Amino acid sequence: MGMKYQGINLGNVKISNRSSILRLLNNNGAMSRKDISEAVGLTAASVTLITTELLEEGVIVELGEAEEEKRAGRKKILVDINHAYKNVLCIAIESDETFISVTNLGGTVKCHYSLFTDKDMEPEDFLQKITSKCKRILKKNDIEMGTILGASVTVPGKVDRARGISLNTYNIWTREVRIADIISGELGLKVIVENNLKAYAQSEIYFGRGKSESEMLLLKWGPGVGAAIVSGQHIYRGANDMAAEIGHMTSGENRMCNCGRKGCLEAYVSTNAIVDDVLASIDKMPSLKKWVEAGNIVGSKNIQEWISIDDASLKAIIKEKVNRLAHNVRNAISLIDPNRVVLIGYMFDIPGIYESFIEAYKQFDDRITDDFFVKSELSEGINHTEGLALVLEELFF
Repeated sequence: MGMKYQGINLGNVKISNRSSILRLLNNNGAMSRKDISEAVGLTAASVTLITTELLEEGVIVELGEAEEEKRAGRKKILVDINHAYKNVLCIAIESDETFISVTNLGGTVKCHYSLFTDKDMEPEDFLQKITSKCKRILKKNDIEMGTILGASVTVPGKVDRARGISLNTYNIWTREVRIADIISGELGLKVIVENNLKAYAQSEIYFGRGKSESEMLLLKWGPGVGAAIVSGQHIYRGANDMAAEIGHMTSGENRMCNCGRKGCLEAYVSTNAIVDDVLASIDKMPSLKKWVEAGNIVGSKNIQEWISIDDASLKAIIKEKVNRLAHNVRNAISLIDPNRVVLIGYMFDIPGIYESFIEAYKQFDDRITDDFFVKSELSEGINHTEGLALVLEELFF
């Protein structure tokens, strides 16, 4: 009995050491075996054994030699993750559009496809439609199913990741949908289902600021409001996987939120809420009204086109939204105490909004450093493939 237990332990240790080496290479790039040994605290013999296995499997590659600084003429062979080792299928279901991508392990997109998110279809039928598209895309691009490490499906709203179920996406489906069972049954792949913002947070851990920051808050604005907490380079989920639901913090009294409760922050500062408030007061906005009379539409999708129109009443509404968000974020930060807040979402990309938010926040706390709030460096390149990080976390590292 004792020997069996010891064997399991040794196996777990080996897996843990292997994972540590892969994570190190992901964060640092190509390294020599000697530098790996020093960084992870393993003997040179252990590192050689593990890297030899990884090389034989094709998981890592040797990249050539680098000069050792202290010993002239001495060469170090560098190894790095082989991003071509496997591919990952990323499915991002969003309120208006669904995106299907195949990437390598480094995030390079091999093929990409999008389709309309049909909310009128039964969810199970829509998922069948997605799997059919996936099969066609893979065949068209000569990507063998055997090269796919796994698949990710990211959705808004509440998710039971362990069971692969979407519990409530609010504005897509309001009932439980067994996403993983359906996708896996059709494609024969391991499928990980996750909330889209938590998936983005995982991407920050592996590809963004999370490589060097251990305590972060991710804040997304547009179309709704969401957040994710990163602590110790892991996503903090809470007892019921509901941590960081900043959009559903109470910010008022009467407005109905799409979650079914009243007074949520999102009911006041989502792009749909902004549109509703602007349209309700458009008679006080002569410039915007003239713009609408010229055939333009005030909507959430084109908010960048009209939000900066020079009307005092319009500016007042936007200022109130920014201030309300900043106030709630300050409360959240008081509880979480991150060393960095990473901002994502198209509202922060609108000229002037990011600066207005920082200014509004400083009304509540003027002691923050200039780099306390930063824009995500991933937002341009991630292109709806945030699910890659989920597959890496569960099936690779």
